[in-house]
Formats: sequence, C-alpha cells, structure tokens
Amino acid sequence: PKMKALMYQKQNQVEADGIRRSCYQTTFDFGFLPNGQVKVWLEGCGKYTYVTELSPIATPNTDYNGSTYSDYNQKKNRVSHRAKEANVTLVPIPWDKVNTVYTSKAYTIN
Repeated sequence: PKMKALMYQKQNQVEADGIRRSCYQTTFDFGFLPNGQVKVWLEGCGKYTYVTELSPIATPNTDYNGSTYSDYNQKKNRVSHRAKEANVTLVPIPWDKVNTVYTSKAYTIN
C-alpha cells in the first residue's frame, strides 16, 4: 500500500530547461545481486526510492543458452580445483561495491 501510494503521488520536478513539470515515480528498476537476490527500486521525478530486496521464488531448469545447474556446478568444481592446485583463492564478491547505488548527480536516493 505504501508503494502504491507513492506511485500515485503527483510530484513536481524542474527539468533541465528550467520548466517545472508534474511527474510520478512509476518505473521499477531491478538490481540483480550475485547471490541471486534482487533489489527493487522505484524511479521517477529524478529520484530513486528503495522498495525491498527479494529472494528468487523459482529457478529455471536451464539458462538462456540451455546450460543446466549441473553444467554450472561442474564448471565451478573445475575452477575451484584449478585454484586449489595453483594455491590461490577465488576473488570474493566485493559487497561494498555491489551493495552501492551508482547514479548521475541529477538523481536523489531515498
């Protein structure tokens, strides 16, 4: 209900040409995280408003190339084995960078 109310709320924004125009926050933006989660943002009127983080509810049997989970798992095991043989660690996910919003200075973050 809060999100719906925000989407229906008429706002004003001063455009680049200096004219004040009515606008609404009605565009959903999705940020896909490496752990399978998705961050949901509402965009419009020069603002990004954080909505929520969602977990996947289903996993498809294949990806868009037809590869299965088993294919990826085998590849992951080969990479892990090669890293162990080379006595190196695999690079961890840089959560400090992944969990940051990058946008132009024209936008504000809520």
